[in-house]
Amino acid sequence: MIDPPNGEGWIFQVAPMPSESFGHYIGRFRRANCLSPIALADLVSIDARLVRGWEMPSLGQPISAEQLRKLSVLLRLSEAQLTEMLPGARSQTYLATRLCPRCYGEVPIHRNDWQRAAVEQCDRHHEPLLTACPACCSGFRLPALWENGCCERCWLPFQQMHLFSPKLNQIG
Repeated sequence: MIDPPNGEGWIFQVAPMPSESFGHYIGRFRRANCLSPIALADLVSIDARLVRGWEMPSLGQPISAEQLRKLSVLLRLSEAQLTEMLPGARSQTYLATRLCPRCYGEVPIHRNDWQRAAVEQCDRHHEPLLTACPACCSGFRLPALWENGCCERCWLPFQQMHLFSPKLNQIG
């Protein structure tokens, strides 16, 4: 594992946002440092498939205590901060990526709560969570890949999706 001495080095630190999902945070960290999943895995001396699993909550890829410790050192976050961002057990996770466009407009992150299976609507805006773009019905990409904050098919910004008919909010 590459460990810059005394906190010096080329790694850009990325501060997690409150309630941010682990996959979204890892994606932001990788983009800020121009790292592929393989490069991040090399930095913490783990199999690259594990990083991909962390970015896909539906896989239910657990993170070991050793992996958590290594990530904590690299990211300069406490293990408790990382644990708070982790998704619940696979049985408790909604498999399709979901979001509240109003929340995203306020703070452009994917929230951990949106993927909880028991949660069907935003607790702040009391509107159903979206599972697909209401304009083109395209499902959302993994939060780790949210770079532009919009639908990858029709380019409708996430924060404008609440303007569409609520009947189109849930696909499936």
